[in-house]
Order: sequence, then structure tokens, then C-alpha cells
Amino acid sequence: MGDLIIRNFEETKEEILVDVDKDSFTVNWQKNETWEVNFKVMRTDGNSVVFDLVDYESIVIWEGQQYVIKQLKSYAVGKQQFKEVVAIHIYYTIKDGRQYSEKTGTLSITQCLQHIFASGTRGFSYEIIDPNNRFLKVEQENFGKDNYLKLIEEVLDDYDAVVIPNNKRLTFYPSADYGQKTNEQIRYRYNTDNVNFDIDTFDLKTQIRGFGKQKDESAGGGYYFNPITYTSTQATVWGVRIQDPVEDDRYTNSGNMLARLKRELQDYPNVSGSTTLKWSVDLNKGDYVTFVYEPLNINMWIQVVGITDYPMIPNKPPEIVFSNTKKTMTSIIKQLLKKG
Repeated sequence: MGDLIIRNFEETKEEILVDVDKDSFTVNWQKNETWEVNFKVMRTDGNSVVFDLVDYESIVIWEGQQYVIKQLKSYAVGKQQFKEVVAIHIYYTIKDGRQYSEKTGTLSITQCLQHIFASGTRGFSYEIIDPNNRFLKVEQENFGKDNYLKLIEEVLDDYDAVVIPNNKRLTFYPSADYGQKTNEQIRYRYNTDNVNFDIDTFDLKTQIRGFGKQKDESAGGGYYFNPITYTSTQATVWGVRIQDPVEDDRYTNSGNMLARLKRELQDYPNVSGSTTLKWSVDLNKGDYVTFVYEPLNINMWIQVVGITDYPMIPNKPPEIVFSNTKKTMTSIIKQLLKKG
């Protein structure tokens, strides 16, 4: 286990923080949502100097990654002083930058990222890894005029991408290419370890229609391409169940719309859940395991979309959140908290 380092905001002082409450130290990651460290520390003779460095906007360094203290609770119990810290990964400070101009047209993910950072990188850099050429161009209208983080979130949604930060170096992958498939398997209600999973078919649909951009009246009106209907092969199992249509005037290309429809259609049961199962192999961010549920004839890959790790507690396994759904991590976590 490495050292926990605190660096002041001015970056003129840096010390190892000792005597941290090990039970309180967690590292929490949720796909495309958050990455943060949390801990509590009491002032002692061994950390009296570095204790004062634990302050708003100071940098926490853990396992080579930098986090910025954004929430801090200072209090005393008798003569003992305590601080409780929430520090977000330095990637999320990208929201302090803003692109004031807008860009319209059929743009690639590269063009969007170039536009985001055209007004200054703030020390950030990025790369795009897409060996299978999955990223398609998308019709953008008035893309910009917002902070960098919100614009990147738009890019993740529009291009079905995942961003993985390494401090201020950002790597973008197609969602389909992100994560490794493992040999692990979860068999619903048959695992002997602590596993909690939900399955529902509320959102299961097998057909969806997409409407693209309409031409101006001066150009004769109508659509740039006829509305597209996509029917999943799962319709032979579940019947035709129609999902709300996609109506997006950024699309002038039928191929791009078809790709969007295949991505949007929820043609399988939602599966989400959490486990503290101690795996024989490490599961990393984005990894996949096989999920089996015989009553619905489900045998599919589900992905690690959240990890809460307790690195200062020996032999305590991480809490892992899995999902195959198109829900955001926020909604999944809220559901799990309600059930707890």
C-alpha cells in the first residue's frame, strides 16, 4: 500500500499524511459519473504539520492519482481535532474551463473535442482510442457555450463514449470497446456470497423509430431521409414492443440514425446490482462478468460500473456495482440506496 500525500493549493508544500482513520478511507468510482476519495483524520503528534495542509482545494495524491478537496468538515471532540474530507478526482476540475463559441455541422468526436479545448486546455490533454472505427460523425447544432465538463458529457452521450482520466490525461473509448471480459460468472440466487441483484422488464422494448432533420420549406420540406424503423431480433421472443421514438434534427444521415436506434433500444431485461464477493481475480473498471438467470433464459455480459474500495483495510473486498442497463449510474445508486 502506498502513501497518502497532501499537497497545498499553492503547490509549495507536500507531506505524507499519517494516522488516517483506516476504516473511513474509501475510493469511490462510478462510470462516467464520479471518482473520489473520502477519509477522516485526527490531529496527532505524528501529523500535526501535515494536518494543517488538509484544507479546501489542497491536493490529495493516492496511487499516483490526484484529487482536489472540495468538501471539508472540521470539528473537535474535547481537545481532539478532526477533519472529514471528500476529494474529487482532478479530472472534474475541468468544469472550471468554458467554451463560449458554438460549432454546427456534421462533426466527428475529434472535432468536438478540438472545439471544447480551442479556448485553452487548462493543462488537460486527450487521446481517442477507436481501433474498430465505431465513432460515427453526428450532426451537431450549436455545440459549445458551456463549461468543459458539460460539453464532454454531451460528447459521451452523443458518441456513446467512455472517458478514462489519468490525472489530466483523458482517454476516450467507444463504450463497446471498453472493459475486459473475464471468466467470472454470477448465477442469480445461487451464489453463496453476498450478492444483491435486480431484474426488471419495465423498459424492455423491441422496436424503435427514428426521425431526423427536416428540410426548410424553401427546399421542398420533408425529411433528409425517411423515418427509420429498427426491429430487434428479440421481437421473435417478446413480441413487438414499441419504444418512444428518437426525434433529433442533428441527423441528416440515415446510417448514423440507425446506429443511434440500435444503441438506444432497450431490447433486453434491465439487470443491476451490487456485491461484496471476493473474487479469485481482480475486477477492474469496466470489466465484464457473465450473468445467468434461468427463469428468463438470461445469459449475458454485465459490466462493472462502480467500485468502492477500502485500500487501508487488509483483506476487505471492494463493493462492486454491475449493470447492463442504459440507466445512468446516479439512478442505479439511488435505487440500491433505497433498497438498503
